[in-house]
Amino acid sequence: MASLLPLRRAPTSLLTSTSKPSTHFVRPLTSTIIPSTRTFTTRSSTLLPNTITKRTTAINPITRPHHHPLISSSSIRQKSTKDNDPPTFRQWGFEDITASLPSNTPNSPTQKPIILIDVREPAELSSTGIIPSAVSVPLASQPDALFLTPEEFETRFGFPKPGVKGEEEDAEIVFYCKAGVRARAAAQLAEQAGYEAGRLGVYDGSWLDWAKRGGRVERWEGDDN
Repeated sequence: MASLLPLRRAPTSLLTSTSKPSTHFVRPLTSTIIPSTRTFTTRSSTLLPNTITKRTTAINPITRPHHHPLISSSSIRQKSTKDNDPPTFRQWGFEDITASLPSNTPNSPTQKPIILIDVREPAELSSTGIIPSAVSVPLASQPDALFLTPEEFETRFGFPKPGVKGEEEDAEIVFYCKAGVRARAAAQLAEQAGYEAGRLGVYDGSWLDWAKRGGRVERWEGDDN
């Protein structure tokens, strides 16, 4: 029994030692917040000029044709076409020429006179004859004839220059040849020489049509050269 007493006292001394105020320093607990060292990056819309190269793309402006409110594109096309195309001359037929020739019948109605110009060469006229009242102005051998002054023309050909003086000043001028090709060229030359295009005409059928239809023929009295 004596050996158990010290064991019973041990709890008493333990309680005694725990009930006394402790002399050791106890660090109070504090709620210190340690800042986080993790770095968060956010996207920024600000571009750094030294680190980012700006790319620019040139955009060509879309140009649209400007339409003038008073001038349409169709009128421009028509005007350019008229400027480039040769002038249109009146087309004369067999009946037109026949009706305009001087009549041999007394008391026949007077027709407005026309000036007939045969642009074939003299050798052709000698073999076929000419239409009555026509004058000869050969196109191939005398291409400058209509560009001559009235005095120069009369000196060269021996008769007045057609359509420039007197009653002929306003008369219509009709060209003919063998098949119409040289006649059209002669009308264009006349227009370039200063004759008004409105008074110029072409007998498109020319001599071939005239002879085929039995038109009146006069003998050529001029030189063959």
